[in-house]
Amino acid sequence: MPVRRGHVAPQNTFLGTIIRKFEGQNKKFIIANARVQNCAIIYCNDGFCEMTGFSRPDVMQKPCTCDFLHGPETKRHHVAQIAQALLGSEERKVDVTYYHKDGKVISFLHLCQNKF
Repeated sequence: MPVRRGHVAPQNTFLGTIIRKFEGQNKKFIIANARVQNCAIIYCNDGFCEMTGFSRPDVMQKPCTCDFLHGPETKRHHVAQIAQALLGSEERKVDVTYYHKDGKVISFLHLCQNKF
């Protein structure tokens, strides 16, 4: 007999569909809730955790602008572009420099999709 987890509401099945779709593609990603303050992270996959060095509990409920990954080489205008995309409804790709938990530089493409 399959185990049921949580409520079977449309938003939960939608998130499950997104997670299943991208997990198999070797993608590193987070999902955030755009309806709460700071667009809190509600899911991060294992690939994201491995890439950044942070555990899932370290990442959960942090702002999706990934402030915890900022460092000396992170450009303010890139951070502003990400924040602006999250406030609006357009998709934006930003090549931004972030930092691993141990301090080494990670350069990656931050894709902002604000979908309700």
